[in-house]
Amino acid sequence: MLEHYYLRRPTQNDINNVLALMIRCDQRDVGFPDSDLTDLKADWEGIDLSQDAWLAIDKHHVLQGYGAVLPWNTGKIIAVYDAPGAEDSDLFLSLTVLCEGRARFLLREANDPEQQTLVAYISESVAHQKQVLTDAGYAVTKHLFNFHRDLDDDPPAPVWPAGVTLRTVKPGADDRALHTLIQDAFDKPGRTPQSFEDWHTFMMHPERFIPDLWFLLEKEGELIGCVLCFDYTDLGWVRQLAVRADQRGAGLGRMLLQHAFHVFKERAYPKAGLAVDCDNTNALQLYTSVGLREVVHLNEFSKKIT
Repeated sequence: MLEHYYLRRPTQNDINNVLALMIRCDQRDVGFPDSDLTDLKADWEGIDLSQDAWLAIDKHHVLQGYGAVLPWNTGKIIAVYDAPGAEDSDLFLSLTVLCEGRARFLLREANDPEQQTLVAYISESVAHQKQVLTDAGYAVTKHLFNFHRDLDDDPPAPVWPAGVTLRTVKPGADDRALHTLIQDAFDKPGRTPQSFEDWHTFMMHPERFIPDLWFLLEKEGELIGCVLCFDYTDLGWVRQLAVRADQRGAGLGRMLLQHAFHVFKERAYPKAGLAVDCDNTNALQLYTSVGLREVVHLNEFSKKIT
C-alpha cells in the first residue's frame, strides 16, 4: 500500500519538517494552524522514535505522511497525518495499520488490563480518515470542541468574593494538591483518573510549564479552584479549569476564566482558547457566556483490544 512512498523512521533533525506537515494538515482539517513545536517535542520525548513513529516521503523527497504511537492513560493514541492531496490514496490507512500494530505490541507487552484502548482524534471535516477508522473497527466515543475567544476588547478583571484569594503556583509545594483537585473535579462515571506521574509529566513539562500562568484560588488556607494555562505562539490556552465541588455555584469558574483572559490580554495574546467535551453541558454554557466560540470539532475514535 506504500509503494509510492519511501518509509523511514524520524530523527530529531526531522522535527521541523514534521511540524510543517502537521500545519499543512491543520489548514485542511480545521482551517488554521493548530499544531505546536513544544507539544511535538514533548510527544517525541515520550516515545522511541526508532520504533514508535514513521515518515512517508514521496519520489520528490517531500514528506507526505507521519504516524506515531503516543502514550495515553488508558492505552495508546494513534496519531496519523496524511498531507493534503493524498486523501484518495492509501497513505492514511497504511500509516494507521503500522501504528496500530506497534500499539498492540506495546500494550500486549505491558499486559495491563487498564491499558487496552486505542484512540485517534479526527476532525469532523475529514471524511476519508473517519471512514478508514470506521472500517477498521473504531467507533466514535466522544466529541471534543476547541473554543476560541478574540481578545480585541479589554476582558474585565474579576472581583473576588470576601475570603477568597488568588495566587500563582508554587512548583513542588502545590503539585499533589493540584492533581487531587483536578482529578476530583473531573471525576465522572467511566472516567479513569490520571495518575500523578502522568499528569505531572504532561502539565509541568519544562517546555510548556510557565508558573506565572497557573492561578490558584484559596479560601481559609485551602485550595478551592485553579486555572492552569499554557503559552502557545499566538494563543493563551486554558488547559485545566477546576473548582472544588462544595464551592461551585458562586461564579468562581467564570472569575478564573476572566482572570486568565485579562492576563492573556496583558501578555499581548490575540486569542484565548480551550478544549471541552461536548457532554459537559455546564462547561459549554459557561464558555459560551464568556465569549468563547467553537472553532474545531474533533471526534474521538476508539477501539478496545484483547
